[in-house]
Amino acid sequence: MLLVFIGGMGTKPGVPRIITAASIGHVLEWFDYGVYAYFATTISNVIFSGSASALLLTFLAYGIGLAFRPLGSIYFAHLGDKRGRKHSLLITFWIMGLATLLTGVVPPYVEIGVAAPILMTLLRVFQGFSAGGEWGGVGSYLVELGGSNRRAFYSSFQQIFILASVLIGDLVGLYITSFFPKTFVENIGWRLPFIVGGIVLIPLIFYLRRSLPETEPFEIVEKKKEIVRLPIAKVFIKEKKAMVLQLVGMLFTPVTFYTVLVYLPTYVIKESKLPSIDGFLLVAIGSVVTIILIPVWAYISDKRRDRKTHFLIASIGGAALSYPLFYLISTGVFLYAVIGIIVLQIVLSNYNGTINAFIAESFPTNDRYSGFVPYNISTAYSGGFAGAIAIALISATKNPLSPSFYMIAACVVSAIAIFFMKDGAKLETLPETESIYYSDILERKSVEEKRQN
Repeated sequence: MLLVFIGGMGTKPGVPRIITAASIGHVLEWFDYGVYAYFATTISNVIFSGSASALLLTFLAYGIGLAFRPLGSIYFAHLGDKRGRKHSLLITFWIMGLATLLTGVVPPYVEIGVAAPILMTLLRVFQGFSAGGEWGGVGSYLVELGGSNRRAFYSSFQQIFILASVLIGDLVGLYITSFFPKTFVENIGWRLPFIVGGIVLIPLIFYLRRSLPETEPFEIVEKKKEIVRLPIAKVFIKEKKAMVLQLVGMLFTPVTFYTVLVYLPTYVIKESKLPSIDGFLLVAIGSVVTIILIPVWAYISDKRRDRKTHFLIASIGGAALSYPLFYLISTGVFLYAVIGIIVLQIVLSNYNGTINAFIAESFPTNDRYSGFVPYNISTAYSGGFAGAIAIALISATKNPLSPSFYMIAACVVSAIAIFFMKDGAKLETLPETESIYYSDILERKSVEEKRQN
């Protein structure tokens, strides 16, 4: 279905397969994250001793793993900006796959004691390290594949794969918990998705990715010998304005994603009057709405040559709608909660459809992969700990609506930064050596348009 949909948009022959091959690594990564989040309560009992603080420690391990995303992003971006996007993407999925597979065989706390949570945390670290390289590599690759008029649309499929994978992980978790007894789930059931997922997806991803072509923009820069020695240093020193604005402007995206679509099932179980299955259903509904709208907003963004407006809508709307979502969930009326998450995700999906293009167009080809590092920093330290922060806020304030405060703060801060960001959507060709923040390329484009009009 995915190949038919992409092909139906008038793409060149072979492009649907390339998009699928590039994006499929996220199936492994986010299926893992989805399953881990769904079984967080079970994992806290089996691996983290089941103590009063076990659930918090389970989400802290999740966050610690994501905290290593920036390191992975820096390492693989260096390889990707110097040797090519494909080079990095042929390495990242091996680390992700093995970490996923081994997660399913970690012995329980009752057998090896404190070594169990330590091993689980180490595997989350490897998962986060590889995920950092995967994100920027796929984002850069798909934007560069999109030419002049499909950069947001092509790269939006990375987001679709991510959300679909989380949803599949939740569906697998729901099936296991619904049709098998609790003792089976705690002993074997929660482990099966990690083991089977690793065994099936590792060879499949290798088969698809080994034939990926390198992107034309990178080959042009390589041919012109414009590869820089330390791409990450160029981003953090020469292009620091772009780096800081990306870091702050993207802050709300991981906070809202991890709070709403990852932590929410746990929140429903622990803090609401709704049945536990309703937490999954809310995430499923929110994910489906977002998946449907992502290519729509991306297509509109490419047509209008505008990313910034979509981000302002998402950040300001997210600030306005976060508290109402948690309030509607707190009423215990499922229909109200459904309305809340649908409205919120309609607004937030604006950023899902345009985020890769917005980031990639800000940086030149010779350090574009490294330009995704600031986003990975935001994800690691604001999104990765969202579940733990939400639990801590509720504990400190005794207010079950307090997770929304974190979302509101992130959205407001990001909206201010987005106002000052530049938008490279109007560029016919991606910059090769200079960021749009440090050249007059956008100004020249504006003058040309005025002359044509």
